[in-house]
Amino acid sequence: MDLETPAQPGQEMQLTIEDLASGGDGLAREASGRVVFVPGALPGEKVRAKLVQAKRDFGRAELLAVEEASPARVTPVCPLFGECGGCQMQHLEYSAQVEAKAAWVRRALSRLGDLPPLVTVPSPQVWEWRHRVRLTVGDQGLGFLAAASKRVVPVKVCPVAAPEVNRLLPGLAQGLAEMNTDHIAYVEILGGGERSLVTMGLDRGRPLSNRWRGELRRLCRGAGAAATRLEQGGLVEPWERLPETGVDYWQEDGLTLSAYPNEFVQANFGANRELIRLVLSAAASAPEGGVLELYSGGGNFTLPLAKQGRAVLAVEGDPESHASAKALAQREGLSGSVELRHSEVAGTAAGLASQGRGFALALLDPPRAGAKEVMASLVSLAPKRIIYISCHPAALARDAAVLLAAGYRMHSLAVVDMFPHTGHTEAVLVLDRA
Repeated sequence: MDLETPAQPGQEMQLTIEDLASGGDGLAREASGRVVFVPGALPGEKVRAKLVQAKRDFGRAELLAVEEASPARVTPVCPLFGECGGCQMQHLEYSAQVEAKAAWVRRALSRLGDLPPLVTVPSPQVWEWRHRVRLTVGDQGLGFLAAASKRVVPVKVCPVAAPEVNRLLPGLAQGLAEMNTDHIAYVEILGGGERSLVTMGLDRGRPLSNRWRGELRRLCRGAGAAATRLEQGGLVEPWERLPETGVDYWQEDGLTLSAYPNEFVQANFGANRELIRLVLSAAASAPEGGVLELYSGGGNFTLPLAKQGRAVLAVEGDPESHASAKALAQREGLSGSVELRHSEVAGTAAGLASQGRGFALALLDPPRAGAKEVMASLVSLAPKRIIYISCHPAALARDAAVLLAAGYRMHSLAVVDMFPHTGHTEAVLVLDRA
C-alpha cells in the first residue's frame, strides 16, 4: 500500500501521538498528512489503532493497543472508563490534565497576539467533586450515555460524584427497575451538605396524575432524597426557595449562596469557589463604579460582588435562575445593591447601549456558544474592565477578537479546572480599555 494514500475505515495503523486535542482525544498524523483523532491515546505514545471514520481532512480511530506508553499514563479509577461517556481523561495523570487544558486555551487565543501570563487553578478536589449529576433512564437501567451513543451504561457508583449523589444511586436504580420507566427521561441529583435533591424529567406521553406524582416522590424519598421536583415537557413545578429546599455552595464573608434543583449551578462547588474568588479579585482592582453582569444565572457572581460593595445590574433570560437570584438577594439582605432583570440578554444590552448607560465593569459568563450577540453592544457600553468567563476557548477567542479590535487589551488570563478527568475547561479573561 502507498503510505501517502490515506487509510480507509477498517484499516489498522501504527501511529505516534503528537498532541492532545481539545476535548481529550489523542492527535496523530498519517503519512499522508491527514490528522487522526484517537480517543484514549496520549502524547508521545506509539499505538496501534483501527480507522473507524474517514473524512477528507481528518479521521477517527479506535485504540487497539498502546505499544509505547506515556510516563503520564495512569490506571483509570473508574471501571467504566472507556465505556461511559462521562470522563475522557482518567488515564492521564492529573497535573498533566491541567497543563493540557491550559495548552488548549493558549492555542485557541494565540492568534490574538501576546497573551498575559496564564494562571492555572486546579480543582480543590480531584475526585468526588461533582455535586450536580444528570443521569439517563433507559432499558438498561439508570446511568450515563456511552461515548458517542444513546446506549445507557448503568452506574452503581461514580468516582467523580459527591458522596451525597452516590448515596442515592442504588435506591433510585432499584426503585426505577420496579416500575414502568417509559416516560421518565432523566434523573438529576443535586447534592451537598449531607442533603440530596432530585429532579425527575418526564415526557408528555403520560398525564402527570396525582397518583403517579406520588409514586415518583415516594421512590425518591425511599432512595434518600430530601425533596423532589418534577419537570414535564419543559414545564417545571414551582419551587419555594428556602434554606431547606436548596444546597449551600458558598459561605464566606457572611454570605451564603444556595443552589436549587433543575437550575444551572456549577457542578464543582470547590472549583466554583475559586472562580468566584478570581472574579472578586479582578473586580477589586477595577475602577470604582457600577457593574453590568450578563448571563447572571442564579446570583453566583452577582451577590458576592454586591457583598463587596458593588452596585450590580444583572441580566438573566432563564426565569428559574432569575427567581433564585431574587430570592437569595432578599434572604441575604442585598436587594438594595442589585437590580435583577429577567430579560433577553442581547436585547437588554443593546437597549442599555442606546440609552448611553455607563459601567465601570462588565462581567459575562455566557453559555458554551459564547456571547457573539452582545459584543457590539458591549463595545458601545465601553466599560473600563471586562471579565469574560468561558467554557469554550474557541468562542472566547472569537469574542475577545472583537474587543481587542475595539481598543481593549488583555490584562490577565486564568484557567480553572472545573471538570477534572473530562475534556472541558473554564477560562477567565480580563480585558481593560486602553
